[in-house]
Amino acid sequence: MKQGIKFLFVAVLLSIASLSALSNSSIPLFDQLLNEAGLEFNLPEDFSPIEIQKTDIFPYEFAVRDSSSQLEIRYAIRPISRMEIKYEDPHSSAPEPNHIFTMMFTSLIGQLSSGGNSPHREYQQEHALKQFNADWAGASVFDVERAYSDEYDQALLIAMHKNNLSDAYLVILFNDYPTVKPLLENAMKSLVFK
Repeated sequence: MKQGIKFLFVAVLLSIASLSALSNSSIPLFDQLLNEAGLEFNLPEDFSPIEIQKTDIFPYEFAVRDSSSQLEIRYAIRPISRMEIKYEDPHSSAPEPNHIFTMMFTSLIGQLSSGGNSPHREYQQEHALKQFNADWAGASVFDVERAYSDEYDQALLIAMHKNNLSDAYLVILFNDYPTVKPLLENAMKSLVFK
């Protein structure tokens, strides 16, 4: 199991590393990734863009925060065309980038959570299509790793996948679930496949 998680985390890092290969190792603009990944972004009401905080745990390309600072959303986009998987296992072949979305989701939960209970579920296919226009989607809530956020205690991870296009992630950070619950629906609708 640990070997699988290690592989998945390496796959995540490789997909991130491939993003920087756009032009002279510069990070592509969020709008460019949206276009390449077939995604549509709508800034949630009462949210504003904020500066990206560098993190080795799971880099992201764009972030927004509501005016009361109760909720922060970090967006990460991983186009399938940019993913590279280096896999060393003489007994099986490397997985194809279009088929690793569930493993990436599980791996990210392990990397972003501070341990303890991390309930998660996969959306039924019809719900993933209706909510995100995605072929697959999953969600997990957990206490967030301090190295990822020292300001917020909890996170809702939304992962989505569109066949032959992209994986996309929203990490929604907060401190008090009952307080932010009314804001979550709009936050989750801010990134969808076209």
